[in-house]
Amino acid sequence: MFIKKYSSVKLAQIDLKFATLTISDASSTPVELKVGEGNLTYSESRTIDYTLDRGLLDEVREGDQVPVDVSFDVVWSDMKGGDAKSIIKGEGSYVSTDPDACRPYACDIVITYTPSPSGCGTPSTVTLPDFRWEKCDSDLRAGTLSFTGKCNVNVI
Repeated sequence: MFIKKYSSVKLAQIDLKFATLTISDASSTPVELKVGEGNLTYSESRTIDYTLDRGLLDEVREGDQVPVDVSFDVVWSDMKGGDAKSIIKGEGSYVSTDPDACRPYACDIVITYTPSPSGCGTPSTVTLPDFRWEKCDSDLRAGTLSFTGKCNVNVI
């Protein structure tokens, strides 16, 4: 038998114009932002192992998945529920979505957007569970929010 490894990288960029961005942790008050302008970029890579037996494909097994690299920057027009920066940074009385107390603070990010710039089409949803920030910039007066970080899984 012969095992062959294949690595794939998925890179996506989504225009978040007029999207709704919901940021939540284990507390009861998620933050909802109405986005005026913005982008979401994420990339994920995974390894797939192929087992060949006498030249024929015998088994396909998904290997290790590298955490998804995520960055987004938005200009928002309306915020409900609280302070998005505090939730992502884990400040105050917020509780991480990750049950492992030894891991860094994490929050869930759900983005609902309409694929067409004209506002037509079926809304789509991107979920970034257990997002851990690495860099955070915000200006609450200007309504800007910019984050880079990682999450373990990307659910579209």
